[in-house]
Amino acid sequence: MKYEAVIFDLDGTLLNTIPDIVSVVNSVMGRMGLEERSEEQITAGVGFGVEHLLRTLGIPEHLNSSIALEVSERYSVIDQSKSLIYPGVKKMIREISQAGIKLFVLSNKPQKGLEKSVSDHLSPADFLSCRGSRPGEPAKPLPDILLQMLREFEIAPGSVLMVGDGEPDVLVSKAAGVDCLSVLWGFRTREILEAAGGEMFAEHPMDVVSLVLKAEL
Repeated sequence: MKYEAVIFDLDGTLLNTIPDIVSVVNSVMGRMGLEERSEEQITAGVGFGVEHLLRTLGIPEHLNSSIALEVSERYSVIDQSKSLIYPGVKKMIREISQAGIKLFVLSNKPQKGLEKSVSDHLSPADFLSCRGSRPGEPAKPLPDILLQMLREFEIAPGSVLMVGDGEPDVLVSKAAGVDCLSVLWGFRTREILEAAGGEMFAEHPMDVVSLVLKAEL
């Protein structure tokens, strides 16, 4: 089997978190007297981290850090009841894990919010490590955190598959020297992912299982 490990993105890949993200962002914006944004506007900016999201929404740069901090803090304590696991994801995780393949999560979501999402909707025990962004430490598209995880568990990049729905997943894979499988049930279209350099695609979670288990050296 070619792959020793699979690294999953979270938002748009394992979970549809947009309803909770929209709720928190607009709650903070409203409290600060700023105009709320539509779900479509917020979805288009998700993927590269909170600060990037706020820039795409036209938030003045001098307010970005404070709003990003409040959004991150609120998101880490809400019950995230509006977020849903995508159909087929639990079976995908189970079958890949049962094949003896190591599983990880790498997300641009702030670390506390990531941990709560995984705890609320998935089983943390399924993953050897779940890493999100920390202040001054972006998770993607820079490859540093991904490569650090692989070094910690002594896994060669050539035996790793990154699975995600966004441009950062494609870009971090190329930077780290790992394969990337772009999923089409998330927040980006195939055209956007191809423009970012995506080459392999999955339309359903079981397509991920098929590729992982059938991949040969």
